[in-house]
Amino acid sequence: MAKNKPFSILNFIRKTGASVFFLGYFPYAPGTIGSAAAVAGLWYANSRWGDFLTPEKIALYWVGLIIVTGISIFLSSRCVDVFGSNDPSQIIIDEVAGQLITFFMIPLSLHTFILGFLLFRFFDIVKPFPIYQMQEVEDGVGVTMDDVVAGVLANVSLMIILAVYHWVKAYL
Repeated sequence: MAKNKPFSILNFIRKTGASVFFLGYFPYAPGTIGSAAAVAGLWYANSRWGDFLTPEKIALYWVGLIIVTGISIFLSSRCVDVFGSNDPSQIIIDEVAGQLITFFMIPLSLHTFILGFLLFRFFDIVKPFPIYQMQEVEDGVGVTMDDVVAGVLANVSLMIILAVYHWVKAYL
């Protein structure tokens, strides 16, 4: 059981970021809520600035992924002690990082948003090899890396599904 720690503004800021503005405190499926928040944010960005498949936007998206993943590792490392658990359910910034990785270099549409969301949640919940092994890594790196690997597997799966779909559509 975690000890009650005195209020600290620094811990409050860390909790705010790690829980993605307290969405991680949602009582049911906070990881799914974090993934949905990432999809909603990307949906908004896509509707505002268009597709992310130009060279400049790919580079910007890549930099954004590195920043979000780095922030996730940093905040997760700091919040493991604050929450008193190795992978607290309140930390969902790692879900955001993994979900955003799912859509890297993917043409965005309603169908790809839904399929990418479902694929990421599948890999994140089922945790097939090597995702489960990433949880063995200590501290915030382990908290984040299982979601990063789930995002990579979801991304590759989504690319394969889209390639097969377009091949079948073109040749059949």
